[in-house]
Amino acid sequence: MAAPGRKSGAAVSAVLFREPWRFDFFQAVRLLELIASQAEGDGAAPHKPVGHDERPDRECVRFRVPPTRSFAASEISALKAGTAVAPAEMDVNFLGLIGPSGVMPQHYNELVIQRLRRFKDTGLQDFLDLFHHRVISLFYRAWEKYRFPVMYERLARSGKPAPLEQEHLDFTWYLHCLVGQGATALRNRLEIDDETFLYYAGHFSHRPQSAVVLETMLAHYFRMPVNIRQFQGQWLYLRPADQSRMPAPGLPQGINARLGLDTIVGDRVWTVESKFRVRLGPVGYREFHDLMPGSRSLRAVCQFVRRYAGRELDFDVQVILRKEEVPPSQLGGDGAPTCLGWNSWLVTTPPPRDAEDAVFVDEGLPVERQE
Repeated sequence: MAAPGRKSGAAVSAVLFREPWRFDFFQAVRLLELIASQAEGDGAAPHKPVGHDERPDRECVRFRVPPTRSFAASEISALKAGTAVAPAEMDVNFLGLIGPSGVMPQHYNELVIQRLRRFKDTGLQDFLDLFHHRVISLFYRAWEKYRFPVMYERLARSGKPAPLEQEHLDFTWYLHCLVGQGATALRNRLEIDDETFLYYAGHFSHRPQSAVVLETMLAHYFRMPVNIRQFQGQWLYLRPADQSRMPAPGLPQGINARLGLDTIVGDRVWTVESKFRVRLGPVGYREFHDLMPGSRSLRAVCQFVRRYAGRELDFDVQVILRKEEVPPSQLGGDGAPTCLGWNSWLVTTPPPRDAEDAVFVDEGLPVERQE
């Protein structure tokens, strides 16, 4: 998007063909493959990725090494756009048999230059470019093989991998295992896409979990202010078998009746070690309404938190509404329904602070995701 009063910037593809020397070689080939894959549905013939088993004229770009004595100032010296029947042509300044960094004796480079100048004969250059194209194509594939995001991007575009690319699917499966969803039955059960957890796999696989990391991930994914408050007190209720009982006939020792060791008066204990609070906001009323109980947004937040924190800790979600957007109380109307304790406030003057009354609890249990 252009800034006010300024022209729109040129498309990346236009800059690539106009000034190819400004691009890194690998990024340029990656862009050409992306452009070709998008044009595949339009009937364009040369759209296949480089370095595989397709004929060179079916690949999206043809690599050439220009015969020259000049110093190579960039990796790419020229790029010619392809047509409906011919691939793009890229002149590169490395991995050549000829050229300023060619591996063959210099007189071969001179021979090609003289044949071009005197006789306009490209035969020898075209012959050498047969080897150039294949070697440079395999060089790109070798780079791509160990850049898993790049390989994953191309596999996502193609839809089905070649047999030799199965290892990259295995790598994705390894990431699924790190975040606790290695089994297929554990996937597609949350409101959040499973690949989201792969993006945060480094954090999810780290132990122990950190409140700062959870806070950062939630803020990054849901794009709202997030604060984690630890050590929120709560009552834990004891089962009758765990409560203290005095000695009685038939129970001479009692149960949990050793004073100072395990005696508990009552049926509950207060603890601050097993619960934390997720504070979201301040947000506008629309976002606030979308985070009310029963909503997919609140369920997504809780599922994200539950996946990271595990089942050992309890938590609740406090949604903070901006004071400027606290709605006045009214009965009826065509707006969102008024729910006592959730989105209703008895106010007669503008509130002095943000509304922090809404605290919701959702276990974040997995469900079958509805598309």
